[in-house]
Amino acid sequence: MANTKKVKITFHTISKKMWGDQNNEEETPYWEVENILNYRINQPRKERFYDLKGDKFCFIESMSRHNIDDNNYLLSGYFKSARSEYRPDLIDKNTGSERPNPKTRSEGDIEKTHFVLKVSHTDNEVYLFFESNHSGININNFNNYLTDSAKKYLQSNGQEMRYSIHHYEIPRNNFLTELEQLSRSVLVEVYFDKQLLGSDALDFSNRTISLQRNLVLTARASKKESITEFGIDIWNKMHQSNSPISKLRIKGRDQNNNEVLLDTLLMCQTDFITVNKNLDTGDLNSIELLRNMKNIAISF
Repeated sequence: MANTKKVKITFHTISKKMWGDQNNEEETPYWEVENILNYRINQPRKERFYDLKGDKFCFIESMSRHNIDDNNYLLSGYFKSARSEYRPDLIDKNTGSERPNPKTRSEGDIEKTHFVLKVSHTDNEVYLFFESNHSGININNFNNYLTDSAKKYLQSNGQEMRYSIHHYEIPRNNFLTELEQLSRSVLVEVYFDKQLLGSDALDFSNRTISLQRNLVLTARASKKESITEFGIDIWNKMHQSNSPISKLRIKGRDQNNNEVLLDTLLMCQTDFITVNKNLDTGDLNSIELLRNMKNIAISF
């Protein structure tokens, strides 16, 4: 039995959309994520349980905060999940002998799924780095758990939930390839260096030092339309010599109707981590895995 395992890490952003918007397109980073998860993790363990499909349930077990600087911090931790109502007989690989499973029907084997959230006011984004664990929980389970936690948190304060929580996958392949494979592009954000204001093109006063961020041009698709071709044109402009474009971000949906975020600065990042395992239980070393995930998040 190998004492290490290669763990795939997927990259996402977490945002919220307010209800009542006719087009339901306006989004903001989910800044509330720390308060919501802290509320849930401070509940008794049984009250943290969330039912999944197939007699499976999950709950958040651990989370800690790590400050990067005044504008950015990390939240790292893990979920536990298990499948109950399933206790087939056991068989020994070495001898071939079988015996009844000593578990009760309400017990299940624990699986851990690790995560790191990067709350970045510098990037105006909440990033999620998530362990891909087919035996644990998936990204949709995480999003649903976050939604359930938000509802309970707001209800405890006498409020109603008036927004939905969304996650966007950040693909790891070539930007243009991923863009051409989108079934629909709904939002294009073009980032320009703030020095453009003082250039010959715009001829504004060259007092741009007080601007905190670069300039952003936002284009939205009409209802049921796609602006992928516009995004491709901008990508080509970005790669011309002396282009003032510093970054390009596009939101859309892939062929499986999953929400996707493409960002020219976030492509082609390492997404596998080799982690030691407990040879007796097969569990991954959580401290080691989270340390490596945090290193990826900090450098992201």
